[in-house]
Amino acid sequence: MTIYLSALGWVPDAPAGNRLRWHYPVQEIGAEGSYRGLPRSIIVERALLDSRELRQFRQASSADYPANWWQLHGDIHFGPLLPASEHRLSGPVQAVSFTWRGTEARILFANSQTGRTEAARTVGNGDSVYAEGLGIDTIVAIGEGGTLEKLQTLDLFRDFGLDWERIAEIGVEASYDSDLSSAAERYGLPPTLGDREWEDVVRHAKAAQASAPSDDQHGEPSSWDSFLTLLGLRWEYALLGGFAYYDGPRDRMSPLDQLLADPLKEPAKTLVAYRVVDADTGEASNPAVVRPAIAPPLGVPGIPQYLNPQVRLVEFGTGASEAASAIAPIGSSPYKFRQLEFGTDRYQTRMTLTVDQSDPRALGVEVEEVVGQSSIAGSAERHTAYHLRTRRPEDPPLRLSAARSFEVAFPDVRLSARARAVDGWDRVSGYSAWSPETPLQLIHHPSPPAFESAACKSGTTTLVRRAPAPGESDWEPDDVVRRSNGLLNIYRQTKSPRSASVTVSGAVPAGGGLYRTVVAGASALEDFIGGTLSAGGITETIVAASGNEVLIRASDNAGSSADAFGPGSARLVQDMKHPALWTKITHFPAVGLPDRLVFDDPLPAPDGVAVHSYMARLSFFGGQIGPQGGIVRALHYPAALQTPPPFTVELLGIDFYHRTLLKVRFASETAGTYTVWWTDGAATAAELVLRGSTGLHPAQPVQNKRYLYDTLPLPIPQNVDRLVTIGVQRVSGGAQSDFATIQVVLPALIA
Repeated sequence: MTIYLSALGWVPDAPAGNRLRWHYPVQEIGAEGSYRGLPRSIIVERALLDSRELRQFRQASSADYPANWWQLHGDIHFGPLLPASEHRLSGPVQAVSFTWRGTEARILFANSQTGRTEAARTVGNGDSVYAEGLGIDTIVAIGEGGTLEKLQTLDLFRDFGLDWERIAEIGVEASYDSDLSSAAERYGLPPTLGDREWEDVVRHAKAAQASAPSDDQHGEPSSWDSFLTLLGLRWEYALLGGFAYYDGPRDRMSPLDQLLADPLKEPAKTLVAYRVVDADTGEASNPAVVRPAIAPPLGVPGIPQYLNPQVRLVEFGTGASEAASAIAPIGSSPYKFRQLEFGTDRYQTRMTLTVDQSDPRALGVEVEEVVGQSSIAGSAERHTAYHLRTRRPEDPPLRLSAARSFEVAFPDVRLSARARAVDGWDRVSGYSAWSPETPLQLIHHPSPPAFESAACKSGTTTLVRRAPAPGESDWEPDDVVRRSNGLLNIYRQTKSPRSASVTVSGAVPAGGGLYRTVVAGASALEDFIGGTLSAGGITETIVAASGNEVLIRASDNAGSSADAFGPGSARLVQDMKHPALWTKITHFPAVGLPDRLVFDDPLPAPDGVAVHSYMARLSFFGGQIGPQGGIVRALHYPAALQTPPPFTVELLGIDFYHRTLLKVRFASETAGTYTVWWTDGAATAAELVLRGSTGLHPAQPVQNKRYLYDTLPLPIPQNVDRLVTIGVQRVSGGAQSDFATIQVVLPALIA
């Protein structure tokens, strides 16, 4: 069993005196398998020390102890052979100090009995290192080796040979069979608890006393946890409940307790040590030492800082709590989540709040936070107060941090906060200055509408939105886009994706299904992020690039593992949707978007049929750009060609394959290329397109500005003449003119 004691020097405010507070292991499980529970009574003892023995051990220490209480272990060396080396102490200690000599390393201070890491530090060569914990017995260095120079430890449970005097006996167990008036005499002031609140404390104590370890549910606070949380809210509550004491002037003792020696009337002239002892078992706590002076006031903490403050639009109705881990809202009752009354859309923030303490005696801070008004949603300013108390092993000394998550009316609100230090003795410091107003980073990826088709004609482009499928809702802008007057930006592809033939070093696993490889033979590898790398018969997506190295994500398909390729040649291809390939053409208001988007895009007439690619992205909330939508392509035809001039046809003969050779003579000189068509019988130009076929020499240039020659599989009539239609069409690339046609009579072979 371990009883832990803390003490504070003389507090002049009532109740005046040296203040004590202890933690008794009520949740320790005994041999019978039951909780130890409340002690019957606790003996408070006092001893005087020589003030010359005091040494204040660093600014970051939470208490002062005589120099000869520290044990020097000399230098401890860690070799470089293992990534992690450890040094086991002879027993658990409550503080460790040394100077680190070596390269940068991570130092862990562990308790092998509980398996917990009590503290963690990242250190560099020459850093002075100090750590506190309940029972540090192992020091682990993670790095390339180094030395713990002048290692010192403080074991507060050693026998220091002090002359202890019993000064008071506190009736702990009886506290919870008494009314508030009896317990309040321990305080000497009107308590901040009322009768009803005290009854609540008593109820929790009795429930905890009656509980068993088998009653506890994994992940839920036990009855003892709830009880200790109540006592931990204020030193006053611990005092009323028999878990604290003050050594100072008093008119009378509570009938629950017994005064065994005169209390101090003023600060002592020398160092004073205290300890508490279980009256029944004789087990003693660690000694706690106080200075012979008035305890200095708490230092004002630093200005709070918001790290990576983000906000997201989340699905309505999922529920959330504004109170995050290690944050206790101020008030007598637990904080209840209340849905904000600004509509059905919810905006959830997420961030880390950090505060640097200036006083190692502070347990945490009380934060006053302001969520500013939203000009878009029309919401008022909102004030919140909460306690922030964290002692996580990875926290740097004197730094508090906690995750925050709460709802706001709209992402345009700004946050600010100030803080004041609080300790375990009901004291507070002055407030820090307010933090600068901090905007939220909106994390939002709204998808644009899908398009079904596109067309380009006469300098005008038309995009047709895809109609919703049966049972599907039509596209509408979401709340962020709608309230911020978002726009639908239209882009056209103006550059072709970049590609490069390169050599690679081979794929090296980088964790999480990622692989990295070194690329030679191409510059600006950042252009290929989102594109592909093809090597060794596989193609994978490039997710990041830095310098001459790219990171690729291996696909889940069988036989397509990025570790299958080694050094050799590869090919990089830029993502088709890379922003550098696209140019914004126009935009439309996202609200009330029509089904057909018509806009000017005066593209030059192509020589042949061209294909233009269009894509949309939403712009919202001050210019943020959403993800790319699908690509829709439009055919762009050349300008219509002039219809050929009138012509005549002369039949030249029939070849070995029974094909008819003919000559076309234009009535006037012309230029360009032409295709000769034919169909059986009389036909109009429109019918010729549907029924006709071309000769053997399509798209031929005109000869001597007047003549075309072609071979056609015309019918060869035997006894009766036959009528066919001959058409000539001017062509140029993909452009085509209307037909000029003539009807020709094919004479029969036998008249």
